[in-house]
Amino acid sequence: MADDLGELIAEAEIGNEARKFMETDLGRCIIGMAKQDAAVAEKALSKVSPKEEDKIRELQNKVWLGEKFEEYVVELFNRGEAALEVYRHETKNQ
Repeated sequence: MADDLGELIAEAEIGNEARKFMETDLGRCIIGMAKQDAAVAEKALSKVSPKEEDKIRELQNKVWLGEKFEEYVVELFNRGEAALEVYRHETKNQ
């Protein structure tokens, strides 16, 4: 049980760090840059020739990465919030 609570605490702390990161100028800047890169790649993707398969893959990867970055940070935050709720519930019942 102690190990489980330790894991919950660790996950909650990481979620809190993700939240703080998203609230910083640096976090907002990096997330904004990732979104902007994805938008630019998506626009370029709409104009690339279907014959340029390598370029298509490259642009698809840029779109994917730009979208996933924020998703990862938000996922860490959400996991942290869930872990905190479980922790509160577990410690309340002890």
